[in-house]
Amino acid sequence: ADGVSMREAMRAAGLPAMLPAIAALQRDPARYLGFVEVHIEQGPVLNELDLPLGVVTSINGGVRYQCEVVGMASHAGTTPMGRRRDAAVAVAELALYIEKRAARVPDVAGSDLNGPAVTVGTVGMLNVPNGSINVVPGRCLFSLDLRATTNAARDALAADVLAELKAICQRRGLQHKVEETMRASAAPSAPAWQQRWERAVEALGLPVFRMPSGAGHDAMKLHEVMPQAMLFLRGLNAGISHNPLESITNDDTELSVRAFQHLLEELAAA
Repeated sequence: ADGVSMREAMRAAGLPAMLPAIAALQRDPARYLGFVEVHIEQGPVLNELDLPLGVVTSINGGVRYQCEVVGMASHAGTTPMGRRRDAAVAVAELALYIEKRAARVPDVAGSDLNGPAVTVGTVGMLNVPNGSINVVPGRCLFSLDLRATTNAARDALAADVLAELKAICQRRGLQHKVEETMRASAAPSAPAWQQRWERAVEALGLPVFRMPSGAGHDAMKLHEVMPQAMLFLRGLNAGISHNPLESITNDDTELSVRAFQHLLEELAAA
């Protein structure tokens, strides 16, 4: 946002910021059994169920877009409602469509091992550049964050949302641009490693609750080269995240450490 490139920021932090230096850090996946991670849930499910730990079945795949809708800026008082080319209203209509589309179980092939695919969609950024209280918005910039427990469900959601954006703009006489900025595949947990977490939770005398992760994690990238599985830890304050109220308890933390210890001891004994 301030015009600082990634390379400049890395060099300011004392890093070489050269591709050969980055490549030299590569590790051999064959030297590793797998990747395991304990992470706060960042959601309300465990808190509502009064459970301290949850076993992750899959990490959601996602796709992100930066979008622009262009209409015609005009006088808010003199432009009749039926003659407007309001860019912001078009995006508002799309946001409501996303809310309804993502809330329904998608009719696509594929699901995780523990239930049907789940989708979520968010317009997290919405901006009318140089907007004024008495001007019909002629331009609107916005973001799309679309996620699902399977790649098939993610792609079906994205296709429907982009098709709806096109239809809205055609009906309203608007232009639009879409730039894909990120695409991440869903990362189902390796069955053997998920079962290790399940046995660790059982060893603590706790019920085993399986759940997908709606948030992205480092495990998504490690998943590309080795088996991975995650354990979730309950968050307080209704599981709120990306907020100063995000927190955990010492008791729940101790349980997660003990579960991790059990997993490691099981591996050592194998």
